[in-house]
Amino acid sequence: MPGKDVLVVVDTEASVARRLALVAALAGRGEIRVTGMYVTGLPVTTAFADLDGWAQLVDAYMTAQRAEALKAERAFRAEAARLNLDVAWHCREADMTEAVIAFARLHDLVVMGQLNPDAPVNALRPGEVALAAGRPALIVPYAGTFTELGRRILVAWNGTREAARALHDAMFLIDGSEAVTVLEIDPPGEEEDPELRAVHVVEALKRRGVAATAESAVSGGTPIADVILSLAADLTADLVVMGAWGHSRLREYVLGGASRGILSEMTVPVLMSH
Repeated sequence: MPGKDVLVVVDTEASVARRLALVAALAGRGEIRVTGMYVTGLPVTTAFADLDGWAQLVDAYMTAQRAEALKAERAFRAEAARLNLDVAWHCREADMTEAVIAFARLHDLVVMGQLNPDAPVNALRPGEVALAAGRPALIVPYAGTFTELGRRILVAWNGTREAARALHDAMFLIDGSEAVTVLEIDPPGEEEDPELRAVHVVEALKRRGVAATAESAVSGGTPIADVILSLAADLTADLVVMGAWGHSRLREYVLGGASRGILSEMTVPVLMSH
C-alpha cells in the first residue's frame, strides 16, 4: 500500500482519538507503520518584553509544552494499543509548521487536523504543510469524529498537475472504494482540452475496476469550496480528494481561494496534494 508509512501530527491530548480513528480505518486497507509527532512550537515574540521577562516567558511556555507532550504521548500510545496499532513517537521543540514539513518528507502520508479558529497564532498551519512538504496530506476537521475513510470519495478535478497528483496519491484508497465521484466545476467547452475532462478520469478509473461517475457543476458565483462541500454532503462522501493550489512567496506559502475555503469550512476529511 503506497500510504503505509504514516505520520500523525498530534496537537493536544484531546486530538489523539480523532486522528487515530482515521488511521485505524487506513490500517484496515493493509499493513501500515504509524509515527506520532508532537511539536511544541515556539513562543510568540514581543517587542515589549525585556530580556529577563522574555527568558521567563520562554521557560514557562516550554515547561507547559513539555508537560503537554508527555500527556499527548501517553494518550497516543494507549489509544494505539486499544486499536492494535504498532506505533513510534517523535517530539520536537521547534516551530510547528516547519518541523512537520521537514518530517513529513520522510513519510508516505501526513495526517493532521484542520486549524481551529480559536488556536494560538503559533499553531500548525496545515495548508502550508500541504503546499511545502511534497507529500499528500490528510486533513481532519477539528470538530466531529470520523471512523470511515475512502468508501465514498469525491474527487475535485480541474485537469491541473495538482489535481492529478492528488488523484494518484489517493489511489490506494480509491482502488478499494465503493463509489467515486469526479467533480468538475465550471468546465471548459468540449473543444478546450477535451482529454482533461472528468469523464475521461472516470474512464481511466473504470479501467482499474473502480466504480466511478462524473459530475459537472456551474458555480454561478458560489465559492468553489462551497460547491465541493455541498456535493460531498449530498453524496455522504467520507473523503474529498483535491489538489492544494497555491504558491510560495519567499518563505510564506500562500493558498489559492478554493484550497483556503476548503481548509476553513471543511466538514469531511480532505486529502490534499501539491
